[in-house]
Amino acid sequence: MELTDLHHFAHVAATGSFSRGAALSYVTTPAVSKAVRKLEEELGVRLFERTTRRVALTPPGQALLDRCERIFAELDSLRAELDGSAGRVEGPIRIGAMEVLSIELLPRALAGLMRAHSGLRPSTYEMVPARMEAALREGRIELGLTVGGSDRDGLDAHELGRSEGVLVCGRRHPLHGKKRVGARALREHASVVPRFLGLEHLPSLDQFPDDEWPRTVGATIELLQMGVRLCEEGVALGYFPEISVRAQLRDGRLQVLGGLPPRAPFVLRALTRGGAPIRSATRALIDELAAQVRRESR
Repeated sequence: MELTDLHHFAHVAATGSFSRGAALSYVTTPAVSKAVRKLEEELGVRLFERTTRRVALTPPGQALLDRCERIFAELDSLRAELDGSAGRVEGPIRIGAMEVLSIELLPRALAGLMRAHSGLRPSTYEMVPARMEAALREGRIELGLTVGGSDRDGLDAHELGRSEGVLVCGRRHPLHGKKRVGARALREHASVVPRFLGLEHLPSLDQFPDDEWPRTVGATIELLQMGVRLCEEGVALGYFPEISVRAQLRDGRLQVLGGLPPRAPFVLRALTRGGAPIRSATRALIDELAAQVRRESR
């Protein structure tokens, strides 16, 4: 029984689809189908019930999946133990990240580590929190980077630091050059506002005090970088975690507008699988992310 076949099987089980399981395994759908058939022949059982609409685990399939999770956890523990004893920061590391952290913070931290450790091989994936948490529990990623939240069942949370929310405008915006704005300006000038269709569990990306200073919503966005770009173009105001617009603030493409009531900062967190040993590479990245937040916090 090959470990690769077990990974292919687990990916199909996690996604409920041979094609999506193949995408997770970075192989073709026929290759995954062949791996599952091989396991079924070796074990003498049927692992999935296949219909034209879905793929579901059979009872033997569920039993195999439960055993796979223990096998993968043991292997992760072994890797962490060996890496820790050797102090190695190398090999693959699979990271799921919200866009807030992947725009500026994560690339800078990875760049620093990859310069110092040429054997590090990161793979990064854009993920919303629910998908990130599931991927961590299933062992498909080793590290999740998110905003807000705390310890969840089966997960450990590591606070990286905090980033204040900033109201910004671009060079061509009528308010550019002003130091402070009032509630009237927010009603007269449109804002971009994060709204996530069907993903109501993501309110943490929009902490603007609408109850005190109602805004005129000019555009709703799911893509944070699109909202930032609309602000750069001078057609809208935006309220973002400072860490996600740091590059634009540094080079003057965006300007902070003061005057808002004080707000609690955004909490940046790294998530790992609960109770699992943390590999040296993962620990090094968590430490580097936290160091970046400390060095460049406003």
